[in-house]
Amino acid sequence: MPNGFFGVVPQGEVGKADLDLMEGSVETLRVGIYWPSIEPSPGVFELAGFERLLGEAAGQGIRIQPFVYGTPQWLGRDPVRSPLAYPGGAEAWASMLTALIDRYGNGGSFWEGRKPLPVRDWQIWNEPNFVIFWHPWPSPREYARLLDVSDRAISAADPDARVIVGGVAPVGAGPRPWRYLGSLLRIRGVKSDLDAVALHPYSASPLGVEYAVRQTRRAMARSGAGRKPLLIGEIGVASDAEVPTGFDLGLEGQASFLRRSFHLLLENRRRWRIVGIDWFSWQDVAGWEKQCSFCQYAGLVDRSGRPKPSWFAFSQAVRGGRATSSRGGV
Repeated sequence: MPNGFFGVVPQGEVGKADLDLMEGSVETLRVGIYWPSIEPSPGVFELAGFERLLGEAAGQGIRIQPFVYGTPQWLGRDPVRSPLAYPGGAEAWASMLTALIDRYGNGGSFWEGRKPLPVRDWQIWNEPNFVIFWHPWPSPREYARLLDVSDRAISAADPDARVIVGGVAPVGAGPRPWRYLGSLLRIRGVKSDLDAVALHPYSASPLGVEYAVRQTRRAMARSGAGRKPLLIGEIGVASDAEVPTGFDLGLEGQASFLRRSFHLLLENRRRWRIVGIDWFSWQDVAGWEKQCSFCQYAGLVDRSGRPKPSWFAFSQAVRGGRATSSRGGV
């Protein structure tokens, strides 16, 4: 089975010890590229941290699948408003994507003298149906414009690269993902601008995960995109919590949820056209965030890098699923 189907989403820095532990189980790292951080002024890029991770991960056969988002201050005042809302935004966004692909894509300059494992999948934004990530309010039509500009730039820079819709999630502050996608996919031209749809089917039970996936696939079929692949871009629960949350299942509960959810998704992989599963997240972090009460303890390893029961469940799921799972369909 080709590498890439089983992935994780880091919340913090990934070091050599992390990559050593991941080797043989983790096949993809879904990593955010925040535009305001990588291009602090027009044409000036700061990507040393990303390049270190990309090079070290490639050395161990682990792919990087970035999601690109954010608007820099030199373009507009709001970092989570579409860059296309500002004069010159479309050109600046396209130029940034082109620079990334020329550097890290197929035949990119970064790979000269290195073991090549180019970035082939580019995810546009993160959870655009969530008001935390899209101001002033989630808009399928505005996101469709961004997707179109992105597809034109990416296709021109690398015709074989793939464009993935920013993962949508069942959040309270925004439309349900299946309703958002239903509206998005009915906009003229959108289906030709994307190669796959990404979903974050967050739930504290596999039954909730199944409901989200079924509703999403139904919305895709009704919009004429039923044959488009589906990436499970984030899924996870916590092993602990500092404030009460239904997503705190304890150490063994987190591992049990992972086993049952992965079994569900793998068992229905062909029916639901699933091309990848990314667990959120790789590691626990110190800070608690109001908008995500479970994220702090969602990791497969704790803050010191020590594996939790969920890590062993993940590795076992990978070994059991490799015979039937592949992300090659994206």
